[in-house]
Amino acid sequence: MLSSHVLASLLSLASLHGFVVADIGSAISGVANLLAGYLGDVLIFVLVIAGYLYMTSIGDAQNGVHAKRAIGAAVAGGILVAVAVNFGPTLARLFQK
Repeated sequence: MLSSHVLASLLSLASLHGFVVADIGSAISGVANLLAGYLGDVLIFVLVIAGYLYMTSIGDAQNGVHAKRAIGAAVAGGILVAVAVNFGPTLARLFQK
């Protein structure tokens, strides 16, 4: 019962954003690509804010360390999202065979 509700909401979310949904795999792929796009926007926002904090931390070493950590975390998160988006379809093809 719950799985059919989840499937219906995935299909409606994917079709709401202009995706043509043929099966559950394409629905999940569409939603994953949509989320990756939003996470890319968040990544750029965090990098801009952390870069600004790093540039304005000239006199305070502690703020510089926090800004460097935020930049590192944002880059690591971006790499993780990129790997997940590119590895997901490969993993799905492996389990279909």
